[in-house]
Amino acid sequence: MRTIGAKEQRIIEDEAAAAGIPAGVLMDRAGRALAERILAMQAECGGPVSILCGPGNNGGDGYAAARVLFGNVPEIKIFEQAASPVGRGADAEANRAACLQLGMKLLGDAEFLTTAGIILDAVYGSGFRADRNPNPAFVALSQKVEVSRWQLGAFVLSADIPSGVQADNGAFGAGAFQADETLCFILPKTGAYSYPGRGYAGRISVNDLGLSEDFINEVWEKHQFCTPSVITENEVRAWRPVRAQDSHKGSFGRLAVLAGSVGLAGAAVLCARAAEMGGVGYVDLLVPEEIYPAVLSALPSALSQALPAGAEARLALWKEKLQSCSAALVGPGLGKHPDLEMVMAAIASAPRLVLDADALNLLAAPENLKRGRAALLERVNHDLEPAVLTPHPGEFSRLCPEYAHMVARDRIASAGALAKMTNSAVVLKGAGTVVAFPVEDCDCELWINSSGNAGMAKAGSGDVLSGLLASFLAQKLPLREAVLSAVYLHGLSADLRASELTERALTPEDTLAGLPAAFRQCGWDR
Repeated sequence: MRTIGAKEQRIIEDEAAAAGIPAGVLMDRAGRALAERILAMQAECGGPVSILCGPGNNGGDGYAAARVLFGNVPEIKIFEQAASPVGRGADAEANRAACLQLGMKLLGDAEFLTTAGIILDAVYGSGFRADRNPNPAFVALSQKVEVSRWQLGAFVLSADIPSGVQADNGAFGAGAFQADETLCFILPKTGAYSYPGRGYAGRISVNDLGLSEDFINEVWEKHQFCTPSVITENEVRAWRPVRAQDSHKGSFGRLAVLAGSVGLAGAAVLCARAAEMGGVGYVDLLVPEEIYPAVLSALPSALSQALPAGAEARLALWKEKLQSCSAALVGPGLGKHPDLEMVMAAIASAPRLVLDADALNLLAAPENLKRGRAALLERVNHDLEPAVLTPHPGEFSRLCPEYAHMVARDRIASAGALAKMTNSAVVLKGAGTVVAFPVEDCDCELWINSSGNAGMAKAGSGDVLSGLLASFLAQKLPLREAVLSAVYLHGLSADLRASELTERALTPEDTLAGLPAAFRQCGWDR
């Protein structure tokens, strides 16, 4: 599912105007869409309607909604951030004037008092920038709105994007509104799906304002938009692979896994089990001798093998596994002192590769960073597929210190930067996992995951994801489909299990147990 930011919204609106659909018509349609949603909610919960309008076109959408609602709801009040038309466009001013002509009283935003009912947030739209200086009046208004939500049960509907959230990347400014629902116009806003903005958006719905899919496609191609897409069930369902009934274990690939250490044997077990449940034919699992008995007992179906004692012997065995595998996974639970040469061997020769956890930390060490990046870039010169890197924000900060200061506030740009630096697919884990693929004709192909929940914020969740992802790669799914499907199905599995167990009680083992239901829901299995 496509998303757009402020620039793309302006371009689409300009192209619509050129095609005979002026901005005033789009504003009228936006107002009607908001009014229809408010009327539907009013039928359920009742109460007064408060409309908060800013000085721009988002405020114009609010005035347009008020004009439609007038006479159709028992009580409606309009509060505007600025009473003067300075900075207000002609279409917004026309809708404001229409409200006055209908006899509606316009109040200053300082006059807004805590209230029950429905609050329409039409203060700031897609043009808001999170780096602007905080507006004290806006912050005060936001605080009263939040008190209305928590203490009086008010329902907040945001027009296009919650006020105070940047549409391009989800960054937020002081006083950002917490919406219960966001009604996006034309297409979803990137910032409504990208954290931290996703946390402010509530339920997300979209109204295309009557612009056809063909029209949007034409504009998209003409201007070569490169905005993030959202991974949803629709995409994953379309990518489902077929498993022929006359298949055998050799039909589904061989995954070589280097994982585990003393005290972290569970990471090896979790990633290998996820790989098996993902459908790979063989899992060749190499672990230190000290944990081999425990791993063998926990996972008898994997082809587990203890690593030899000497460094040369270990490297020779690992290279042997790399020569016969269809994909490799390196990193889960390797501990603080993994063997750099074994990681470098995987980068140099694994046909498909996932680097996770301690493999990333090893490459991020200052003395290894330059060499590791060069090796990742060099893979394509040897006709090898780009590696897949799966950092969480802390690992990202070490692996990409140039963007460590940005990863918390702009996950999209951060993931894209690392993908370009290393010519690798990057899975930046966390709420709203961001996936970046390096491509030639665009800065990066970017995706935001829509599945998953806070119950996944536990040690071991990443091991399950890396095993599932590597499993799909070993089965020769296309890179893009393998990575995105693994990310979505992992989150969906956790969502399904959390609906039964609660997010707080969810464990990585529960997410493993939820995979069959996730496969069925997306049509990947019967």
